[in-house]
Amino acid sequence: MSTYKLTPLEELRLEKKRQREERSIASKRLSYQLQYLNDNWGSLLTKGLTSSVKTKFAETVDTFSSGSSSAVTPFVSRRRNPWVNLAFSNLPLLGSVAWKLTKPAIITFALKRGTSLLFGRRKKKKIR
Repeated sequence: MSTYKLTPLEELRLEKKRQREERSIASKRLSYQLQYLNDNWGSLLTKGLTSSVKTKFAETVDTFSSGSSSAVTPFVSRRRNPWVNLAFSNLPLLGSVAWKLTKPAIITFALKRGTSLLFGRRKKKKIR
């Protein structure tokens, strides 16, 4: 019994078909993941922020409850409040989130203000 060998052209066609199927599967998976993110972005953001704050808070409580002298910084003469440490440790995260939230509002305000200054309505002269 002889086995049928594929010609190089048939191998290329088969490989092309396989690649198309893989691409369609990947695009469906990506669209599903994007839809999930679109539907649940608020809860994902909230969970990420709360978990970050919880871990920073737990680290701060652990360092203060252990009372280890290795956590002392050399240039600070007095200990800070743990809430201040927590706020400073999360400051970059909070700043980036605040900037992402306020940036569209600032840009919209600036564009409206700029267009109103450039192309504002002309005041009608009162006829007396």
